[in-house]
Amino acid sequence: MSYSRWGNSYWYTFWLSKPEENYDTATFCICRFGGDTNFTAKQLREQFEKCVDTVRMKERKASEEEIEEVSSYMYKFLRDVDKEYGIRKRR
Repeated sequence: MSYSRWGNSYWYTFWLSKPEENYDTATFCICRFGGDTNFTAKQLREQFEKCVDTVRMKERKASEEEIEEVSSYMYKFLRDVDKEYGIRKRR
């Protein structure tokens, strides 16, 4: 599932689906020309701000508005993971 595309966003972000994934290992991918940045759902749940800081450091050209945008996609991904695996307690 795609959360954003380059045509209308700085980011191309999506749920990188793998056959063996579970609630913790579901993977959020940020695809950029310099390489991909991936976070598991567990990493995002437990260290959200650290993950955002990682993106901020890797994507130095991104504005704070764009960082907020990608953060919103991370939250959407976590809500979708919760729905997919039957967990109903997301922000």
